[in-house]
Amino acid sequence: MRGKNRGLLRAAGVLLLAAYARADDPDWSSMSYTLHRQYQAVDADGVGTFPLTAPVKMRGVVLNWSQNMLDGTPGADPFMGGLWQRYVQAVDLPGTPDDDDDFGGTACWMGQNIGKIVGNHPAGSYTDEQWLAELDRLDHDPATGRWFRPGDLVEIRARAPGLFFRGKTNINEQHVNVPEADFDLVLLQADYGLPAPELISLAQVKDAGDNFIFDQTRATGAEHYQGTAVQINGVSFTDTTNWGPDGELTIQDGTNRTLPVKLGLGSGFTLYEPPEPPFDILGIFDQEDLNGDDGYKDGYRLWVMDYDGGSFKLVRYAPADFDQDGDVDDDDYGHFEACASGPAIEQNDPSCEDADLDGDSDVDQSDFGVFQRCISGPDKLANPACAG
Repeated sequence: MRGKNRGLLRAAGVLLLAAYARADDPDWSSMSYTLHRQYQAVDADGVGTFPLTAPVKMRGVVLNWSQNMLDGTPGADPFMGGLWQRYVQAVDLPGTPDDDDDFGGTACWMGQNIGKIVGNHPAGSYTDEQWLAELDRLDHDPATGRWFRPGDLVEIRARAPGLFFRGKTNINEQHVNVPEADFDLVLLQADYGLPAPELISLAQVKDAGDNFIFDQTRATGAEHYQGTAVQINGVSFTDTTNWGPDGELTIQDGTNRTLPVKLGLGSGFTLYEPPEPPFDILGIFDQEDLNGDDGYKDGYRLWVMDYDGGSFKLVRYAPADFDQDGDVDDDDYGHFEACASGPAIEQNDPSCEDADLDGDSDVDQSDFGVFQRCISGPDKLANPACAG
């Protein structure tokens, strides 16, 4: 169910999971979970070994807004058009068997012009209208209509089980534009919470010669952290020329070890200058090995979503996003209205401190001007730069 009709059902609050399921779907409720460590298994050359022949079901925590990673605007990329990607990191839940201990994470990816890959573009790709409907479908829980947010615990239901590409196995539609190849995210628990980043050093992923440490078992080295939120402390950039959204830089740690850094699309990379070294950096450990001639044991990098002028962030919110759900809408206005004090009347309620958007101790028309600039509407990511 897609596009206008599905949007109307959501607006009416009557979209039911049973209605969304397809008659030929597998029995998702009885299907065992595939662990991320199983899905990302590799051979001695770093090539994925998981059999991509049947539907899979996985679970984990959403790490990022797609809009901070890739541009979903129809036609944005000259080759693939609009792009969408969210990382889902493994989580061990209470009550699960000990042998379910999981690690790592998996990228869920979509591209508008997928027909170009299999040679049937444009018929096998998405039109602009179809693409926007796909984004709407992937960004909302089919049962509740909730707009997925980083920190949500979700279940991945992949009818087509994805593909191996440049060093990692990705959930995708296998470049086939048919409903039978769709994958869904299904909400298990809203606001479950972002995982604490793994604190690692470059010595855990690089040897003394600055080569990536590759362990086929994925128990150690760069493979172990693939798809995981990590933090690396006490580093510096080798050069900051490419600082800015979608930029590519390199960090170093003083031991001749380096790591490529891919900057996301967060507004902080435009608003702020690069940090003075040494600094701590937080992002998603990723792999994009462009040369498969020698296997896929290289090309690891840190994908950094945003920066607030002092710290790197997986998620950064707009100043007027009081409920921190990613958008600035009527819910946030309700909080602002309740906190309004008037000009030169000090607002002393600690719960209203965030509504003082201009920092002058009252909540008045000046703050409302900032709020207006930040309004995005429901389910539309608010730009953290809106207050500037």
